[in-house]
Amino acid sequence: MRPLSPPRPTVRWELLERHLEEAEFLWTQWEHGLWSPELTLSSLAEGDEGRLRAHLDALVLGGSAAATRLLLPALTSEDPARVASAAWALLSAEDADWREPVFQQLEQGAEETHPGLLRALELLDRPDLHALLLKKLPTLQPTLQAGALRVARVRHLDTSAALEKLDWEADPALHAEALRALPFAPRTQTGEARLSRALGHAHPTVSTAALETGLLLGSREAWEHARGSSSRGALLALAVAGEPKDLAGLLARLKDGSAPAEVIWAVGFSGRLPTAEALLPLLRDEAQGPLAAASFAAITGLPLVPPFLVEAPTDEDEDAEEEAEPEAEDLQARLPSPRVLPGEVDAQAVETWWTQRRGGFTEGARLLRGTPLTVEVLVRALETEPMRRRPSLAWEAALRGGGTLQVESRQWTRVQREQALPLRGQRPEWLARAGSWPQGRRGDIPA
Repeated sequence: MRPLSPPRPTVRWELLERHLEEAEFLWTQWEHGLWSPELTLSSLAEGDEGRLRAHLDALVLGGSAAATRLLLPALTSEDPARVASAAWALLSAEDADWREPVFQQLEQGAEETHPGLLRALELLDRPDLHALLLKKLPTLQPTLQAGALRVARVRHLDTSAALEKLDWEADPALHAEALRALPFAPRTQTGEARLSRALGHAHPTVSTAALETGLLLGSREAWEHARGSSSRGALLALAVAGEPKDLAGLLARLKDGSAPAEVIWAVGFSGRLPTAEALLPLLRDEAQGPLAAASFAAITGLPLVPPFLVEAPTDEDEDAEEEAEPEAEDLQARLPSPRVLPGEVDAQAVETWWTQRRGGFTEGARLLRGTPLTVEVLVRALETEPMRRRPSLAWEAALRGGGTLQVESRQWTRVQREQALPLRGQRPEWLARAGSWPQGRRGDIPA
């Protein structure tokens, strides 16, 4: 008589459904946390990201049964977070290969599902999947080609072979992503010519991508364009790596009574004492005060706590009303918009604090939180600064490294830490460099 086979464990579908619901919720929370003005890399990793990964792992452990009943249907959801969670779990499966249905959904499914599918591919450490995506790239629609190029860029992949087969002018988003792919491809005369032409492109998506790519690669033409640009990347580049006249021009814009928030935000990364002085008058402005205080603190080390920054009084009538929805944000942008924690600045207290400490700083030094900026300080800041500020610090690192040292601020925290490791080996003079073409690449053109 044969021994009885052990009974199969009963699938707890309600638990797996809960894991999918929680993953969907936490995915959205995590995406917003990546640019939070309050969280740090560690708090995000130990909080929403850790919980999200636990629910995703549970879905993977659900095996083929969970994939068939829950995850495959979720690929058609209109919620990008649900699609991304399902795609990530399917493509992480160890007991089956779900590439075909996922890529079929990408190629033939509703357009609303594309962001979630592409986002999952950005976050998966699967070179085989990325190779398959690049193989399919020439056959995709232009908007999907743009998304696929973004996946490759976030993964720091060389897409030069695919770029030669694409019609860059077919779609502005495609053109922009093709330009952003150039730092990861060998330098060619064709690429340089396309970059130069795109600096004057009529579509702002294309011209901004060309400008930021040119800045990374040390294009003199791009730096000249930056001086007349109000794009976020250009303002930050001028503040941290421009000539003295560039920072002076930005500070002059703080005095006209209606300084743009983008300028107030950008100059806070300059680390210069004249910038701190120029920000002081803005502390008395009710609307601009909190942002000016954040930039001032980033330079001087002012603690953003009482009595310098206090919770703003609330109106009881406003409390009774439903809170307004936060302004929509482009989470695919390279850099986040200026945003700081709300509060009310006591300008007099800040000025008194500054009077007492101003003499302790060395003229001409560049500071971060009151400490002279070094490579070590910059690397530490990528770990400890608010998530909202980290992309701008990473942007400076990318500028200094000619586009080769890029920390992707919308990757898993573990990946971001790995990408930051090469910064530790940079020499002190590295912080005085601006973007330049990396040496030794195939196809480089002699200077």
